[in-house]
Amino acid sequence: MTSTPTPSKNEKQENVFLTEKNDLTKLKFYHGVQTKEDAQKILKDFPIGYYLIRSSFLKNEVRLVLFLSVKVTDKDLNAHHYLIESKGSDFVIHQEVVDENAEKKTVVSPPFKDYDEMAKYFRLHRMASGIRLCRPVYRPKWQLRHSEVNYEDAGKLGSGNFCHVYRGKLTRSSTKEEDVAIKVSKTTENDSAALMETRNALLAEAKIMITYNHSNVIKLFGIACDHPPFMVCMEFCIGGSLESALLKYGNEMEEFERQTLLIDAARGMRYLHAQKCVHRDLASRNCLISSDGFVKIADFGLSKTLGANETVFKEALKEAPLVWMAPECVQKESEFSIKSDVWAFGVLIYEVYFNGLKPFADEKDTGIVVKAIRRAKMPLIEEKTKEPKMNHVLSSIWIRKPEERADFQKVLELLVDALVVANMADVKKMQINKLDGVNRKKLPNIETDKADEIAMAFSYNEANDSGRNSRKREKTSRRKSKRRGENTAKTETRATRTPQTSNTKIRKSPTT
Repeated sequence: MTSTPTPSKNEKQENVFLTEKNDLTKLKFYHGVQTKEDAQKILKDFPIGYYLIRSSFLKNEVRLVLFLSVKVTDKDLNAHHYLIESKGSDFVIHQEVVDENAEKKTVVSPPFKDYDEMAKYFRLHRMASGIRLCRPVYRPKWQLRHSEVNYEDAGKLGSGNFCHVYRGKLTRSSTKEEDVAIKVSKTTENDSAALMETRNALLAEAKIMITYNHSNVIKLFGIACDHPPFMVCMEFCIGGSLESALLKYGNEMEEFERQTLLIDAARGMRYLHAQKCVHRDLASRNCLISSDGFVKIADFGLSKTLGANETVFKEALKEAPLVWMAPECVQKESEFSIKSDVWAFGVLIYEVYFNGLKPFADEKDTGIVVKAIRRAKMPLIEEKTKEPKMNHVLSSIWIRKPEERADFQKVLELLVDALVVANMADVKKMQINKLDGVNRKKLPNIETDKADEIAMAFSYNEANDSGRNSRKREKTSRRKSKRRGENTAKTETRATRTPQTSNTKIRKSPTT
């Protein structure tokens, strides 16, 4: 039986949350479960008087209450937040103000039958803060409705500390239905703090992924956070993890297939670094295989987007994946950058050539592992490869000083240079084609021109639009969409330079 998640009894509101007349799950300016800090960030770039409706948990209870958040100033604490309380079939707005005696008091609005009536009233009459309502801030396109997300209990793919993962369907219109992987937050009885922690983690991951658009990076469709359970919808990769494929079919993989899988992953990571994203958890378990046999970088739970002038950041990880960590990450003060991801890619190379086995698999003393990493004394793959240049790829990665380590542009060039000669017959023989639902039909992309990723890194993505309806935003959107179209045309021109036929052989591209 297909499950469409809805609030449990203690999550449903006795007021206006799901009443027929005021169904917030259909309201364009209902932003779901948001803290007041979240609301202030959303309202930051809008004029005074713009507003939204959100919900929040009562302290120590998994029960939602509603708030009207209104921008009242351009200062940091830019919004006032007014409680919405039901009164029979109507509702009222509670406004806290400070009177002339510096005492707090609550001003209660007249009762309203619906949100249109509320908006019309406060456009004509000032609120207690002296502000009139202007326009609503619509929720972004990537914020999904729970009714659009469906999954079956039998479609469970796995579980983590805070979420279950299911295979399901996303229905954005009456005619379009997509297969998706759905992260669903685990239910909690009375721990609203734990539930908000899960919601914050899912939302942070979603905000990192939402603008990404690359054939070797998992696609995010959106997040449903109108009420618990919170859900994140991502592209479904039927082939499962690269780790599972290596463990199952690694013994039969040829050199060409291993190199192809690594080129896919390197392309995805080069794109992410062009977006200033530090992944921090690159491993075969977090690389997925799509139906067309492409490797896609996934799981952005530990990822961080660097600021405009930021190249490194320091942060302690609670659950550090030690074997994949670079020397600068296993010091007293861990330091992360795009170069620490490059180091982890070296471990991924090892996994691919050792059929899913990780370095130091038999070493139980973590102290010995830490010493080896700090000294950059990592195990080699010489016994597993017939291509000497693959060892050169690793030697450019496993360098102790991050500033001397290759970046993913250089890694990709070295991988392409090491690629063995192959044709479409070799593609058909790839072991990943034995995975249910997987059929690789394309040779690896040997284009090393960095312009592909740079063009995409600066592309405008409408999914990140906060919903402002101003003419200025619309003009900007049209202008950037036009640029994106031009960039796409250039990319497609590059992609068609070398047609891939059954007799086409991979030719090594000279390094630059």
